[in-house]
Amino acid sequence: MVILAEITREEEVIENEEALIRYEIKIIEEFNGFNKAEGIQYVYTYQDEGICGVKLDKKRYVLTGYRYKDDGIMVKLCNLIKRWDDFSLTKQENLKQTYKMGCNCTISMCPGSPCCSQSKKECMWKTNSPQTLEYACLEDSDGICSWYWAGSKADEDAMCKPKGWSIFSFLKKIFG
Repeated sequence: MVILAEITREEEVIENEEALIRYEIKIIEEFNGFNKAEGIQYVYTYQDEGICGVKLDKKRYVLTGYRYKDDGIMVKLCNLIKRWDDFSLTKQENLKQTYKMGCNCTISMCPGSPCCSQSKKECMWKTNSPQTLEYACLEDSDGICSWYWAGSKADEDAMCKPKGWSIFSFLKKIFG
Protein backbone atom coordinates (compact mmCIF):
# COMPACT_ATOMS: atom_id res chain seq x y z
CA MET A 1 0.00 0.00 0.00
CA VAL A 2 1.34 3.44 -0.92
CA ILE A 3 -0.41 6.55 0.37
CA LEU A 4 0.10 10.27 0.78
CA ALA A 5 -1.01 11.12 4.30
CA GLU A 6 -0.85 14.04 6.68
CA ILE A 7 0.09 13.28 10.28
CA THR A 8 -2.33 15.07 12.61
CA ARG A 9 -1.70 13.55 16.06
CA GLU A 10 0.67 11.19 17.87
CA GLU A 11 0.16 8.93 20.87
CA GLU A 12 1.87 6.00 22.54
CA VAL A 13 -0.12 2.76 22.73
CA ILE A 14 0.46 -0.80 23.89
CA GLU A 15 -0.63 -3.52 21.43
CA ASN A 16 0.01 -7.20 22.25
CA GLU A 17 2.52 -6.14 24.92
CA GLU A 18 4.52 -4.06 22.42
CA ALA A 19 5.10 -0.32 22.77
CA LEU A 20 3.92 1.37 19.58
CA ILE A 21 3.41 4.90 18.37
CA ARG A 22 0.06 5.49 16.73
CA TYR A 23 -0.13 8.46 14.41
CA GLU A 24 -3.56 9.74 13.49
CA ILE A 25 -3.60 10.53 9.77
CA LYS A 26 -5.65 12.14 7.08
CA ILE A 27 -5.23 10.28 3.78
CA ILE A 28 -4.68 12.76 0.97
CA GLU A 29 -4.24 10.25 -1.86
CA GLU A 30 -3.81 6.53 -2.52
CA PHE A 31 -1.09 5.65 -5.04
CA ASN A 32 -1.23 1.87 -4.71
CA GLY A 33 -3.42 -0.58 -2.82
CA PHE A 34 -6.65 1.01 -3.98
CA ASN A 35 -9.75 0.09 -2.00
CA LYS A 36 -7.50 -1.18 0.80
CA ALA A 37 -7.25 2.19 2.55
CA GLU A 38 -10.91 2.28 3.52
CA GLY A 39 -11.19 2.67 7.27
CA ILE A 40 -7.53 3.60 7.76
CA GLN A 41 -7.19 6.31 10.36
CA TYR A 42 -3.77 5.53 11.81
CA VAL A 43 -0.18 4.72 11.02
CA TYR A 44 1.46 2.40 13.54
CA THR A 45 5.18 1.98 14.12
CA TYR A 46 7.40 0.58 16.85
CA GLN A 47 8.27 3.05 19.57
CA ASP A 48 11.86 1.79 19.65
CA GLU A 49 13.87 2.87 16.61
CA GLY A 50 16.21 -0.03 17.37
CA ILE A 51 13.52 -2.43 16.17
CA CYS A 52 12.72 -0.49 13.00
CA GLY A 53 10.43 2.17 14.49
CA VAL A 54 10.25 5.57 12.79
CA LYS A 55 9.60 9.08 14.05
CA LEU A 56 7.16 11.24 12.07
CA ASP A 57 6.37 14.93 12.38
CA LYS A 58 3.07 16.68 11.71
CA LYS A 59 3.72 16.88 7.97
CA ARG A 60 2.65 15.16 4.75
CA TYR A 61 4.41 11.88 3.94
CA VAL A 62 4.44 9.29 1.21
CA LEU A 63 4.21 6.05 3.16
CA THR A 64 4.43 2.41 2.21
CA GLY A 65 3.31 -0.26 4.60
CA TYR A 66 0.93 -3.13 5.19
CA ARG A 67 -2.55 -3.23 6.68
CA TYR A 68 -2.41 -3.42 10.47
CA LYS A 69 -5.60 -4.07 12.39
CA ASP A 70 -8.81 -2.71 10.92
CA ASP A 71 -7.90 0.92 11.35
CA GLY A 72 -4.33 1.40 10.19
CA ILE A 73 -1.14 0.49 8.44
CA MET A 74 2.19 -0.54 9.94
CA VAL A 75 5.32 1.26 8.78
CA LYS A 76 8.89 0.35 9.60
CA LEU A 77 12.31 1.74 8.92
CA CYS A 78 12.71 -0.35 5.75
CA ASN A 79 9.51 1.02 4.17
CA LEU A 80 9.49 4.11 1.97
CA ILE A 81 8.76 6.99 4.34
CA LYS A 82 9.47 10.37 2.82
CA ARG A 83 8.14 13.88 3.32
CA TRP A 84 6.04 14.99 0.37
CA ASP A 85 7.90 18.31 0.16
CA ASP A 86 11.21 16.44 -0.28
CA PHE A 87 10.06 15.00 -3.63
CA SER A 88 10.90 16.95 -6.77
CA LEU A 89 7.96 18.30 -8.78
CA THR A 90 8.66 15.60 -11.40
CA LYS A 91 8.52 12.84 -8.79
CA GLN A 92 5.31 14.30 -7.32
CA GLU A 93 3.73 14.25 -10.78
CA ASN A 94 4.98 10.70 -11.34
CA LEU A 95 3.39 9.58 -8.08
CA LYS A 96 0.08 11.30 -8.79
CA GLN A 97 -0.33 10.23 -12.42
CA THR A 98 2.53 8.69 -14.35
CA TYR A 99 3.25 5.60 -12.23
CA LYS A 100 -0.38 4.46 -12.53
CA MET A 101 0.31 3.81 -16.21
CA GLY A 102 2.93 1.21 -15.20
CA CYS A 103 0.63 -1.02 -13.16
CA ASN A 104 1.17 -3.94 -15.59
CA CYS A 105 4.95 -3.69 -15.22
CA THR A 106 7.26 -5.30 -12.68
CA ILE A 107 10.39 -3.62 -11.35
CA SER A 108 13.16 -6.09 -10.48
CA MET A 109 16.43 -5.45 -8.70
CA CYS A 110 19.51 -5.86 -10.83
CA PRO A 111 22.04 -8.04 -9.03
CA GLY A 112 25.03 -6.88 -11.06
CA SER A 113 26.27 -6.19 -14.53
CA PRO A 114 25.02 -6.65 -17.18
CA CYS A 115 21.57 -5.55 -16.11
CA CYS A 116 19.16 -6.92 -18.70
CA SER A 117 15.44 -7.49 -18.47
CA GLN A 118 14.26 -11.10 -18.67
CA SER A 119 10.69 -10.26 -19.69
CA LYS A 120 8.86 -7.64 -21.76
CA LYS A 121 6.84 -6.76 -18.62
CA GLU A 122 9.94 -6.04 -16.52
CA CYS A 123 12.13 -3.00 -15.88
CA MET A 124 15.47 -3.60 -14.21
CA TRP A 125 16.36 -1.30 -11.31
CA LYS A 126 19.96 -0.75 -10.29
CA THR A 127 21.04 1.37 -7.35
CA ASN A 128 22.66 4.67 -8.38
CA SER A 129 21.40 4.44 -11.95
CA PRO A 130 19.43 7.18 -13.72
CA GLN A 131 16.08 5.50 -13.10
CA THR A 132 16.50 5.79 -9.32
CA LEU A 133 16.10 9.55 -9.67
CA GLU A 134 13.30 10.60 -11.98
CA TYR A 135 12.40 7.70 -14.29
CA ALA A 136 9.15 5.73 -14.37
CA CYS A 137 8.71 2.13 -15.52
CA LEU A 138 5.84 2.30 -18.03
CA GLU A 139 4.19 0.02 -20.55
CA ASP A 140 4.31 1.20 -24.17
CA SER A 141 1.67 0.61 -26.86
CA ASP A 142 3.34 -2.73 -27.75
CA GLY A 143 2.98 -3.97 -24.17
CA ILE A 144 6.71 -3.64 -23.42
CA CYS A 145 7.77 -2.08 -20.13
CA SER A 146 10.66 0.40 -20.22
CA TRP A 147 12.11 3.29 -18.24
CA TYR A 148 10.82 6.72 -19.29
CA TRP A 149 11.68 10.23 -18.21
CA ALA A 150 9.75 13.32 -19.30
CA GLY A 151 8.24 11.37 -22.19
CA SER A 152 11.57 10.01 -23.48
CA LYS A 153 12.50 6.34 -23.35
CA ALA A 154 15.80 5.44 -21.70
CA ASP A 155 18.35 3.57 -23.77
CA GLU A 156 18.10 0.21 -22.06
CA ASP A 157 20.59 -1.33 -24.48
CA ALA A 158 23.20 0.95 -22.92
CA MET A 159 22.03 -0.05 -19.42
CA CYS A 160 22.37 -3.70 -20.42
CA LYS A 161 26.04 -3.39 -21.37
CA PRO A 162 28.56 -5.22 -19.18
CA LYS A 163 30.82 -3.28 -16.83
CA GLY A 164 33.17 -1.01 -18.67
CA TRP A 165 30.66 0.83 -20.86
CA SER A 166 31.06 4.58 -20.51
CA ILE A 167 28.52 6.99 -19.11
CA PHE A 168 29.45 9.23 -22.07
CA SER A 169 28.12 6.65 -24.57
CA PHE A 170 24.96 6.25 -22.46
CA LEU A 171 24.33 10.02 -22.39
CA LYS A 172 25.17 10.32 -26.09
CA LYS A 173 22.53 7.72 -26.95
CA ILE A 174 19.90 9.48 -24.80
CA PHE A 175 20.59 13.04 -25.94
CA GLY A 176 21.89 12.30 -29.43
